[in-house]
Amino acid sequence: MKNDFRTIILSVAAMLLVGCATTQPTSSNFNAKQLSTANYAKKADTFVIIHDGSSSMAGNYIGRPKIDISREILSNMNQTIPQLDFNAGLVSFGSGVNVHFGLTDHNRDGLSKVIEGLTSASGPSPMDEGIRTTSNKFLRGLGLGKISMFIISDGISDVSNSGGPNERRAAITAAKKIKDQLGNRVCIYPIQIGNEPGGKEFMSELAKVGGCGFLTNHKHISSPDSMASFVIMTLLGPIETPAPAPVLTPKTSPKKITFSADALFDFDGFILRKEGKESLDNLMTKIDKLKYDMIIAIGYTDRIGSENYNKKLSMKRAEVVRDYLVSSHDIDPNNIFIDGKGEANPITGDKCTGKGKSLKDCLQPDRRVEIEIAGIRKE
Repeated sequence: MKNDFRTIILSVAAMLLVGCATTQPTSSNFNAKQLSTANYAKKADTFVIIHDGSSSMAGNYIGRPKIDISREILSNMNQTIPQLDFNAGLVSFGSGVNVHFGLTDHNRDGLSKVIEGLTSASGPSPMDEGIRTTSNKFLRGLGLGKISMFIISDGISDVSNSGGPNERRAAITAAKKIKDQLGNRVCIYPIQIGNEPGGKEFMSELAKVGGCGFLTNHKHISSPDSMASFVIMTLLGPIETPAPAPVLTPKTSPKKITFSADALFDFDGFILRKEGKESLDNLMTKIDKLKYDMIIAIGYTDRIGSENYNKKLSMKRAEVVRDYLVSSHDIDPNNIFIDGKGEANPITGDKCTGKGKSLKDCLQPDRRVEIEIAGIRKE
């Protein structure tokens, strides 16, 4: 099934990662990047973590207990989140539901001790109870602002212990209730541990409930750079600077730039045209005054076509952009983080109706690749 993917929007935000000092390593090869509070502001005011401590998390993934992987990912994230007066909370579910932290001011040391204690994995998978407890204990007060909800799980229902697939349906229902109560104030960001196919589908559905979040896998945020990009996308935004100069110089940073996909790809294709290459060349010329820490390319489509097709097309176009930047501009592929979100996070919302060409034209803003370039300005 074809999808009229004729327009890509390349949104370029220069988000400066100043001072790549390290904290105490949270694993043998992880040195957390320090995101400067001089350059970043809070996009969310509150973040809550719902952690899976059920029996399936005691199982191994690539030779390691999944509970250990989840604990490491949380520790890495905690050390990467800058100290910006976030409200923070952590709940786990498994043998019952336990509130481990908050809701209180985010404190790295305090949250680190709690994460280190998340060592047991037993019991059923009552994720719905974890979500409801999070809502009842954390999300009923005033002053919470915008909320990022992280759900750390393998997405597997422990059929032998409890309700099996019913647990997943109950979790979706609980998430929808929070969304109904909080509306656009809450975004849901599931992090899957392992690669259980059914778990991926379930957790992707959880992300869609929030409308503004996305699913990621622990493998995709395991490095300091990729974790920093994840924290930026879920919690942070650059501090706005007044009236940026139209021409980039060594003392200015890139502003948001929009490109038409008409010059990048043929209809429903993912091969860069000559004009597309020139557009990317011009982009790199404009930002060549930056020393890069990472480039993040995320592909999106509209809702026309099958979900599976859209997911693959959005990823393929992000891959093509990455491959061209690597081959033609000598960028280290390890410094480019890509993903394809398919039809998730539509810019148009639910305003587009009808059929045929009019619908496709209305949905044009949803067909895009968003690029964020993080770097240090040369003085």
